[in-house]
Formats: sequence, C-alpha cells, structure tokens
Amino acid sequence: MKKYSDSNEAIFSISVEDLQHQAINITGRKLTDKELHIAVKGINEGLSFGIDTVFETAIEEATESS
Repeated sequence: MKKYSDSNEAIFSISVEDLQHQAINITGRKLTDKELHIAVKGINEGLSFGIDTVFETAIEEATESS
C-alpha cells in the first residue's frame, strides 16, 4: 500500500489536455481559448459544489473498511 507522506501531493487533477481530449470526443474538435475559459470555470464550480459530499463519502468508506 502506498504511503501518503507528502501532504501537498495532488490526489486528483484534470489537465487542459484531458479537457481537450474530452472535447474532441464530445464535439469532434478542440475548444477555443474562450471555450476553454468557460469550461474550466464550469469544472471548478462543479467540483467545488459537490466536494464536501465526495470527501464525506470517501472518508466514511475508508473508515468503515479499516
């Protein structure tokens, strides 16, 4: 099992490349700079909105299994 000693280690990340890959899958093309700005804002807001639920569920699941 991996040890998580670095408290600044990222747990999850989405790169612009990841977003562009999904854009190609969905729209058949890459996003423009303007579209990227809007999409990044939407992702940030969407993930921020539900992050407390994600944290709570993950912690409950982890503590129940140990």
